[in-house]
Amino acid sequence: MNNINAYKFQVLNKDSLSTQFIFESKGERTIVKAIEYSFIRNISGRKVYNLGFGDFNEKNGMLIDDINSNNGDMRKVFNTVLNTIPKFFALNNEAAIWVQGSDSAEDFRAKCEIKCKKKCDEICKNHNRRIKAYKYYVDKNFVQLSKEYIFFGFTSGKNPDFVQYIPNSEYIGILVYKKK
Repeated sequence: MNNINAYKFQVLNKDSLSTQFIFESKGERTIVKAIEYSFIRNISGRKVYNLGFGDFNEKNGMLIDDINSNNGDMRKVFNTVLNTIPKFFALNNEAAIWVQGSDSAEDFRAKCEIKCKKKCDEICKNHNRRIKAYKYYVDKNFVQLSKEYIFFGFTSGKNPDFVQYIPNSEYIGILVYKKK
């Protein structure tokens, strides 16, 4: 992940409950972005952190993860998010990362319908779009990534559960562990 075209980022803060990175997206305009790993719970003795990403509100220090900036540099921004993963694990070597897009929430479709310009029929085209981007990257690079990381997919349906990640399968979330 370290050899892909990405923005330079810096650690904004780190404590036992979160690690936050910031960088500037320089597309059509300059936007300060943040990647935040926030502690959510322990699983099998490891702290699990949610990977959050979005525009950074400098006034309150919070990230806004439910907007699309459309700044013209999506690939470079996505690569920057990916480049924080090895850095996060270097700072938190016993942790795990949970990835699920803000557009995967139960109430996303209802909220999307209010301001959606696509006017989707029965299937919302924006639902799960962000997790699909992460899944695409993992699927495409699974063999290489599996040398350093262990992946579990989170299934949906009546009995959602974590399962061993299999590329090109449907998941609504991904749990990532760094191999020891």
